[in-house]
Amino acid sequence: MFFRSIRFSLTLWFAVTLAVILVLFSLFIYLVLKSQLNKDIDKELLTVAEAVSSPTLEPFRRAGPSVFDQVLEDFIGAKLTGKYVQVLDSRGQVTASSRSLEALRIPLSKSAFRRATEGKVTYETQVNLDIYPVRAITYPIISNGKLDQIVQVGSSMKSAAETLDRVLVVFAVSIPLSLLLWSMGGWFLAGRALKPVDIITRSARKITAENLSHRLEIVNPQDEIGRLAATFNDTLERLENAFNRIRQFSADVSHELRTPLTILRGETEVGLRWAKEPEEFRELFRSNLEEINRMSKIIECLLELSRAEEGGLKLELSDVDLSELVAEVVQQSRLIDPEKGLKIAYTVDQPVAVTGDWLRLRQVFMNLLGNAVKYTPAGGEISVVVDATGGFARISVIDSGVGIPADDLPNIFERFYRVDKARNRADGGIGLGLSLTRTFIEAHGGKIEVVSEPDKGSVFTVYLPQTSRT
Repeated sequence: MFFRSIRFSLTLWFAVTLAVILVLFSLFIYLVLKSQLNKDIDKELLTVAEAVSSPTLEPFRRAGPSVFDQVLEDFIGAKLTGKYVQVLDSRGQVTASSRSLEALRIPLSKSAFRRATEGKVTYETQVNLDIYPVRAITYPIISNGKLDQIVQVGSSMKSAAETLDRVLVVFAVSIPLSLLLWSMGGWFLAGRALKPVDIITRSARKITAENLSHRLEIVNPQDEIGRLAATFNDTLERLENAFNRIRQFSADVSHELRTPLTILRGETEVGLRWAKEPEEFRELFRSNLEEINRMSKIIECLLELSRAEEGGLKLELSDVDLSELVAEVVQQSRLIDPEKGLKIAYTVDQPVAVTGDWLRLRQVFMNLLGNAVKYTPAGGEISVVVDATGGFARISVIDSGVGIPADDLPNIFERFYRVDKARNRADGGIGLGLSLTRTFIEAHGGKIEVVSEPDKGSVFTVYLPQTSRT
């Protein structure tokens, strides 16, 4: 579990990346230092070789070792320290050499001899001559266009090798130590960076279906983890609202179906116990049928809403003359409760057409006008206005009824929501009409708005995409 943690993975990748960087950087430093040391040695060898090959030393280039060493010391001085010098004739035979070469001979390779005959200088690293490699220069002396003599100067690479060895020791100690210290720092920083994740994890474990109100603690809302936690909190809020709606919906369905079932059961028990005449049974069946119709209406509305939410609501689309459809609905609404003496006016500025399901749209306007008639007192007025604006057909249903309190307005389109719960059942409402109305309107690509004041009335406005008429 430890090795699978993000903290361990971040620290591991940090350490591996740092190790690669340190090794590459150290290798670069080592190679650059080695090249520079070789260049410095080559420069010193060239200086000595040029001094030995100068015309001034020509008479001494065939002298014995003691004389040759003295001449070299007098003319070259300190630069000769640690150097091996020998002079060869044009055939590659040694004619003079420094005393330092008594126990050491610098071989003349075939390639160096060939390049010398061509007048070219050659640098070589000779091994197996001493404990440390020897760097040598083969310097030709040309006379009258021909090879006259060859000067070879060698220098032990002991100092350079020791320097490089010390550098390797430094790298061998510093790289692991740096990796250890940086890994510890990376582990600490990763822990600090991932601390909000631990807080979120502990908070998330406390969240259950019964405790959706709990929210994640946000340490820094501006960083990536903070924004993730804020997004998760928003998701939790939506999920909590959905759970609450489901609970409320289940409770409302249970309540709505329990009431007619209780009535059915009670009336049936009373009828079985006391009814004896056919007329009494007919009255019992008539009452039972009303409750059955009520339950059927609830179930049908719920099925419609479920289909709409699942995308299974099928619309029989066609060109609908909205002016004629609304006019027909207005005429039928005048027959809903004629005893109230309501004045229902209809105004249309111009014919308006939409593409929609005629039956669903008729149900929308019947629901709106039915509610207007139901909640408008006797002698009140209802106006229906059809016009067009901004590419939408606009249908307004205006009544002078009891109105809707401001606290209830945001909830009136929810399932089973009732503004006046005591009176709604007496009026035959089930609390699904406006929910279905909004669902059908949105399925047509439209929207519905409502403005209302208590005791002054309400205005329901429907917007539907308009079909251009040719």
